[in-house]
Amino acid sequence: MNAEQLTFFASLDFPGRTTLMLGEIAEKLGCTVQHLLNQVEEGALVALDLKGAKANRRNIKVPVECYRDFIIRKLTGPVSVKAAFLETLPRATLVELVHECQRLLKGARP
Repeated sequence: MNAEQLTFFASLDFPGRTTLMLGEIAEKLGCTVQHLLNQVEEGALVALDLKGAKANRRNIKVPVECYRDFIIRKLTGPVSVKAAFLETLPRATLVELVHECQRLLKGARP
């Protein structure tokens, strides 16, 4: 199993993928594509719009790392569940989360 893959919620992951389509994510999470587009517009889900200059539709792709971050941020439940989930994350991800928390606690904005 890839060290960067979600292990706590492996059923929600896309092992071996680099980008995802909103339809795939919607199917996996049991929500609508429109809901995910709203999440993209609100900045909750980071995505790439690969629409060509003359295209009349958006071509949204979500890097798998952004999808995984989205899943982590949406995690709710008892502290014990969150702790168990955090224990499955790679050390580099945990260090990044600590730095982000420290930055937020200091009042810094992205």
